[in-house]
Amino acid sequence: MTCLDRRYSLLLLAILLIVSAGCITAWPSSNTTPLAAAPAASPQAGVATATVSPVPTFSDHGSLNVLRGEPFTVTGTVPNRAITMVQVWLLNGSISTILEPVMPDGTFRITLDSGVTSALSRNFTSAIVAQYPSPPDQFAVNLDPASGHVVGSSVIPARILTEVNDKQYYPTTQEDFLGQAIESPGTNNSCIITFLNGIDATLDITPIPPGSPGTMTVSGNTSLPAGTPLSIGVGTVSFHPTSKNYDFSHESAEGSAVVTAGPVGINHYYGTVDTSRLNTGKYFVAVNSGNQSLQAGATIYADVIAPLPAQPGPGNYINWSALALPTLATNETMAPVLLAGEWTIVPPGTSTQDNEVPYGSIIDCAPDGICRVYDQAGVQFLAVYNSNEEHMMGVPNGAMIDSAAGGNVTIISLDGKVILTKIDEYPRGN
Repeated sequence: MTCLDRRYSLLLLAILLIVSAGCITAWPSSNTTPLAAAPAASPQAGVATATVSPVPTFSDHGSLNVLRGEPFTVTGTVPNRAITMVQVWLLNGSISTILEPVMPDGTFRITLDSGVTSALSRNFTSAIVAQYPSPPDQFAVNLDPASGHVVGSSVIPARILTEVNDKQYYPTTQEDFLGQAIESPGTNNSCIITFLNGIDATLDITPIPPGSPGTMTVSGNTSLPAGTPLSIGVGTVSFHPTSKNYDFSHESAEGSAVVTAGPVGINHYYGTVDTSRLNTGKYFVAVNSGNQSLQAGATIYADVIAPLPAQPGPGNYINWSALALPTLATNETMAPVLLAGEWTIVPPGTSTQDNEVPYGSIIDCAPDGICRVYDQAGVQFLAVYNSNEEHMMGVPNGAMIDSAAGGNVTIISLDGKVILTKIDEYPRGN
């Protein structure tokens, strides 16, 4: 996965949030605070984030909360042990970079000092990029100390570097172009990006167990002062195709909470969200401070699973006689699970998770709300809930999609062979 193809998941998060011996190579301007060299020991006790891990790691296009005014340490691992030096870029209204040595175990560590974290913007997300060179440590992109501009080798298009250096862009846009420059064909460089959210207080969310639509309880601890109002947002991870006049109350819900006093500065909050209208699926849950001058927030995943109908209806029309199917051997004892993500059709033997189905599979979403998956011989090997994720499908390049055969049936072919038959008996009333 490159640094360029994760904008969709970031958009979903934005909708919910609405809200060692390092060597300095160059600094673009005098008002840029340098990144501090990483300490040899563990990070200082003052480091605090809203994440579970006390020492967070670079997560490709992930997001980390950073407490302003406190040192913040993040670690990473190089993709190739031949790499001995990593270039780390900070985009926060200006662009700065340092070279960070790689330790013998393949890891590296970068610490932002309190001056850097204090300057993290409240208005848009900052970005930190770890650039991995081609061995032995050949960086295709660097920062010119004289001009303060990002420069690159001759194989990098000049128009991309121009966009990187355009100060009118938010860091999240500059990062797109920086990623393109780093990973341009012929550079043999790669990168990983993590977005930094500047916060003024810590806040966490207690894990939320899977539950039926109804009332979702959201709680946790925070260093925000008692009386601070909090907003709670719940939104689907998977925006699936919908009708023109679709009611999105089936995909999102809102609630609120107020911080209450706790012992030794560890305060608490508790709130509920009416999720009675939500469809089955995986959801983002975001909690954010309602005080714009005292920001804190966190996100977590939660599964919402509607009860299966006690008496399934007749279902959608299916012209079974028009389908060339083997006899389907249904396993009624196989319990359904929530699909990991949208359906993806993959060559046999390459599946790594339940949403990746091999060529020749048959998916029958029955009137009882369960989608049963069969191999090309008609033997069931999976059962999943009819969820938001189930309504989406990723197909191989060059595949042909026929939605006209058999009534409420989609047949996907590749190179003249049927690689998937999807039967939609379940009536999608929502």
